[in-house]
Amino acid sequence: MDLQFRHLRQLCVVSETGSLNKAAAVLGLPQPALSRQIRRLEELFGGTLFERDQHGTRPTPLGSAVLEHAESIIRSLDDHQNRVRDHRMLRRRTLRIGGAASSVFYEPLLSSLRRLSADERVQIVTPHSTRELMDLLREGEIDIALRDHQSARGALPSHEGAIAHTLWAESPVMIAVPADRPTATADRLTMADLADEDWISCTGPDACDEALRMLCASYGFAPRITHDIAVAGPRCAVIRHQGCVALTQAYRPLQPGVVRRPVADLDVRVRHLVAYRRESWIAARIPRLVTLLSAAHRDLAKAETP
Repeated sequence: MDLQFRHLRQLCVVSETGSLNKAAAVLGLPQPALSRQIRRLEELFGGTLFERDQHGTRPTPLGSAVLEHAESIIRSLDDHQNRVRDHRMLRRRTLRIGGAASSVFYEPLLSSLRRLSADERVQIVTPHSTRELMDLLREGEIDIALRDHQSARGALPSHEGAIAHTLWAESPVMIAVPADRPTATADRLTMADLADEDWISCTGPDACDEALRMLCASYGFAPRITHDIAVAGPRCAVIRHQGCVALTQAYRPLQPGVVRRPVADLDVRVRHLVAYRRESWIAARIPRLVTLLSAAHRDLAKAETP
């Protein structure tokens, strides 16, 4: 016979009630079955665990020693189970959001989430790449991935098995230029006007450098990339001091000395997506969240309109 956790609990109940009959009732066992179980445990431990007389059942010295360890084990396991339960309850009350550290939509997102539900606290995760972001979503480490997809053709990422994407807004891609250069005040800019500029590309594993080269190649030139800077890095400072240009989303905040200009023939837009697991508890709330995010995006666009 192997000692199991339920055996320790049975011994503790017998000791606490001081009666095999009462212990059997508490444990939901027939009294003869509990008596047989106690005898098997006594054989396992090599001695009598309880004394029985007209006053009830009391632990023997051996029984007291066994019970001391049993109670310690039970307390430890109960504490562990409580911690696991509390952790699961906390996870259920926590909405985990993943997105780029540079996202301009965190404030609209958080505002939308407050309107969606006040029951969960929000945890923000900022991975270093879209690939890492989607890995976290697939592995269940986050509930929602707020991702951007840049495309000249407007194609959405395909559904990835259990992962679904929902479009909630689009933003035009523009060019950020130094405020003291002719490109900042030109009546109209085209990609050809930018062919001789120094360009900033983005570092990281999302192949932004390759995407920029392919984009410029479609307009007949190879960009002269002089700086590789993270999206959340000091791009505005480099643009201002080094005279570079960089692609930027329409609503991304800029620093003094840098202006954002439309490019007449640049047919590229950023599609803002909510990605989530279909079986996730948050899936049922996605339509409402998308409605709120879309409204927040419209408000942001109005605020940017001169």
